[in-house]
Amino acid sequence: METDDDKYNIKTVMRCFQILDLASGHTGPLSITDVCDALGLNSNMTFRLLSSLENTGYMTKDKATGLYFLSLKTLKLSRKALQSLEIRKITMPYLELLWNQFPKANINMAVFYQGEVLMLDRIDTKTTPRTYFTPGRVLPFHCTGLGKVLTCNLDENALDHLIAEKGLNKYTENTITDPVCLKTELEKVRTEGVGRDRDEFIEGDNCSAVPVLGHGRTVVAAISVSSLSDNMSAQEIEDTVPMLKDTANKISYVMGYSGQVFY
Repeated sequence: METDDDKYNIKTVMRCFQILDLASGHTGPLSITDVCDALGLNSNMTFRLLSSLENTGYMTKDKATGLYFLSLKTLKLSRKALQSLEIRKITMPYLELLWNQFPKANINMAVFYQGEVLMLDRIDTKTTPRTYFTPGRVLPFHCTGLGKVLTCNLDENALDHLIAEKGLNKYTENTITDPVCLKTELEKVRTEGVGRDRDEFIEGDNCSAVPVLGHGRTVVAAISVSSLSDNMSAQEIEDTVPMLKDTANKISYVMGYSGQVFY
């Protein structure tokens, strides 16, 4: 049955956006068959849609293979989206102050968006080497401090669905790959208000993360301090937690949370 919202949908436009969504989540280039199978379209319609996206500059076609890629033009949209997020404008001054206290560390901020842990901001360490977590990068939820903070309040059904959808991939010897162990870890994060990554995602990299709250005590973001062990030891990263919590309290107040995140 058609709803009021459906009356204003243009199917061709909707399908073009569905192809862009498909391409953004695909591990490689798209073939016409890939799109046909995913969207249930015939090859003629699929070719016309892909050609339209190619002609508008949002996809490029490899003439040799006939495969389609997202173009660099899509970066303009993602950059504009990041620039328009109010939370970035609010948090950046506080993240700068935090970085001034720990210039050997990276200062990070992420949100949980449509089932993904999405990096929105990062201030890199003055020292090298760096891990190059660019804004817009998606992080695994189960082995990063930011991911643990952003998912620790999910109910069991939602968490089980996330585990089934994303998996618990092993990145290092310390990565948690057992669902029971992960749930125990997330309970610890809820209790302590800190998500820790100790060599779990990147070998030799340590991170401590805390939540930023908004109205209704909703977790709206997470901020973290991270560093390779050559720059700061795991204990030094742990020692940043009080300052990290204080920063989260200040940001949460500006975001509309009237209490304190931490005491």
